[in-house]
Amino acid sequence: MIAALAIVMVFLAPFALLALGGLSAILLVVLWLKSAVRGRRLIAPFTPAEGALALSSLILVVGAATTSGLMIARLGFGEAVSLGGAMLPMAGGPRVGWRSVWYSNPETQQRLKDGLAKAGVPFKTRIREGKEYISWPPEHDAAAEKIQQEARNFDIPPGIHFGSSETQKEFIAWLAKRGIKSAIVLRDGKEYVRWDDATEPKQMMDAFIADRPSKCPKQKAKC
Repeated sequence: MIAALAIVMVFLAPFALLALGGLSAILLVVLWLKSAVRGRRLIAPFTPAEGALALSSLILVVGAATTSGLMIARLGFGEAVSLGGAMLPMAGGPRVGWRSVWYSNPETQQRLKDGLAKAGVPFKTRIREGKEYISWPPEHDAAAEKIQQEARNFDIPPGIHFGSSETQKEFIAWLAKRGIKSAIVLRDGKEYVRWDDATEPKQMMDAFIADRPSKCPKQKAKC
């Protein structure tokens, strides 16, 4: 009975089994000391009750040791270990170090999955609390972050794209001098400068060009 319980706990309640295994190890030491003192020798026989208790404790200790080994093996393979069902297969779950995201907008969620697939970034999906989470390995964080930006910014007006990074920096500095906040958004792999102002891109570009007539006409920008 105890053996069957220990086997079940390895998979269904591993952390509880670890705790019981620790207590059982202490109990085994106590029983050994008690029998040794009674028999006045290092190894002395147990009474029937002590023997049954020692056997049960030994089974729990072996079960706890098995659980520890399985946990170490799972961590070695990069799989997650959780308080709930740590030894059970976690179908679709992320491995250790994998980043997971969820977007309430289903279109953004689908664009992210499409973007990851197109870029060749491996990812997994899993349902948790009714939400679909998308996960990918840590070595692809940089590529996935860019794809996330594009997915999030798809419905945002792109602003102005500069063919020159130098001109882009000058434009951002020009906006800052006028107290206009700006941000860079990604769209189709390109950087666009947006600003916190109601001015249309063409009007903003015309004003920028007017302030630096010797340089801007030669630069190409797409609105």
